[in-house]
Amino acid sequence: MQSFQGSILVVDDSAVMQQVMKLALEKHHHHIILAGDGQKAIELMQTHSFDLILLDIIMPNMDGFAVLEFMAGVPELAKIPVIVVSADNQTDSAIRCIQLGAEDYLVKPPNQTLLHARVNSSLRKKFLSDQEQARQREIKHLYDVVKKANQAKTEFIAMAAHELRNPLTQIGMTNALFNRVGPLNERQEQLLQKANFSLDRMQALIVDLDDISRLETDNIVINIQPLNLYELILMVADSFDQDLKVRRHTINLQVSENLSLALADRERMIQVLINVVGNAIKYTPEGGEITISANCLAPQQMVQVSVQDTGLGIAYEEQANIFSKFFRSGDSNVRSRPGTGLGLYITKSLIEKQNGRIWFESNYGEGTAFHFTIPCASVMQEAEPVLETAVIY
Repeated sequence: MQSFQGSILVVDDSAVMQQVMKLALEKHHHHIILAGDGQKAIELMQTHSFDLILLDIIMPNMDGFAVLEFMAGVPELAKIPVIVVSADNQTDSAIRCIQLGAEDYLVKPPNQTLLHARVNSSLRKKFLSDQEQARQREIKHLYDVVKKANQAKTEFIAMAAHELRNPLTQIGMTNALFNRVGPLNERQEQLLQKANFSLDRMQALIVDLDDISRLETDNIVINIQPLNLYELILMVADSFDQDLKVRRHTINLQVSENLSLALADRERMIQVLINVVGNAIKYTPEGGEITISANCLAPQQMVQVSVQDTGLGIAYEEQANIFSKFFRSGDSNVRSRPGTGLGLYITKSLIEKQNGRIWFESNYGEGTAFHFTIPCASVMQEAEPVLETAVIY
């Protein structure tokens, strides 16, 4: 076993016993300090740092029991291991010492081999304990640093969203006025369209930043109530009518009118659906297929919604980061499409705030299916056949 060296306080009213233990311990390279009674020992403890104390019980002025009681009341001293070395071989004395916090009990005169083994064992445990405490302090320090950095970042995000909102509103009003000043030539029309596109992206970013700020400060309002997901899914799908036409996508809706009501926040659920369906449309090459399905998982009392596409898919090495803040794929085909890298992080947070969960399956180059669950308001009624519609634009 590895030998450990330390600073040891030997407390004994016998000068002979002090020297016997001092010589025995110094052979193993320990630093030894001597005290002739309990009072002197306590004074030394308050001015020195010890790794171990060897303590006699029967001493004048202040005995070993009183020393142990004093140490137990001082948190820093209570951490120092104590081995009692006493001529008192009564079992009751040993039990009392252990109850007062002593780690071990040896009877005088101690066998030197046994003394070394017990001292080394105590020092080893203290070394490991000190090491663990130092590690915990470092972890706490790092946690505090990260917490402060996150708080500063969240405050900055909230401030940036607030400061950008007013100027962008003014820009939007200016752009709207251009449409009233008379006909624009082709070049002016192109520039205005680019400005409006950039404005839309900035406004979307501000909304995302504002949501992140509220989510991270737990300041977002979630109004849970019974919600007709069937109607909501149809409404969201219909809102993408123009995007589907432009990209010539087919959208399949596989949702029963008898789908159980969900317990969710209507506005936040619209936000979730728009984000997931919007991603499916955006990252699917022209002429693709989007399938939206929903059903009730009766045993779990959950409604599951799935959005599957035949799009670009997610590379395996990037899948672990897909719900991370500001994550953007390294794939050039993905990066060429506008996005903030915040949508899926916000979506996951909103789903979890509504007591659900979200996950996905993806094959790179073949497509992706996102699934999320939300609690049911009631068990699904007797199901009618699933409505299957295919709309081709």
